[in-house]
Amino acid sequence: MFGLGKIRLKGVDRKYIRDEEHVEDYRSAPAIGRVRFGKLCFYYRDLGVKYYVPYEYIERAFIRISETQPDDSPPIYYYRLILVHEGKEFANLIFNKEKEADDALATLQEYAPDMAVGYVPPAGGKKPSFR
Repeated sequence: MFGLGKIRLKGVDRKYIRDEEHVEDYRSAPAIGRVRFGKLCFYYRDLGVKYYVPYEYIERAFIRISETQPDDSPPIYYYRLILVHEGKEFANLIFNKEKEADDALATLQEYAPDMAVGYVPPAGGKKPSFR
């Protein structure tokens, strides 16, 4: 009745798709944490939404490490896989383990060999912007 249980994928153009080709690609794609590597697209989950990104859309990717310092406890580190298109960060995918983030970046390189890897500071020293 309401389409519950059906996979809906949101694209970088903010439009949703439900075509069987992408849904089957999503289901059969190998996963590392919250990301999946399909034959057609790169898939990830963020705040309950499943996204699809064509590999050629991703121009650059890198890992950013975030540290939080709770009171009277050792620091906690989060590993973020950042995806960039046209100089803007459009995805910030959090991993709790460094190995998962490293494996996701390495696998993404295999699927998108033309993608650049590594952080490039923004022009003028401005802080990175998100959409």
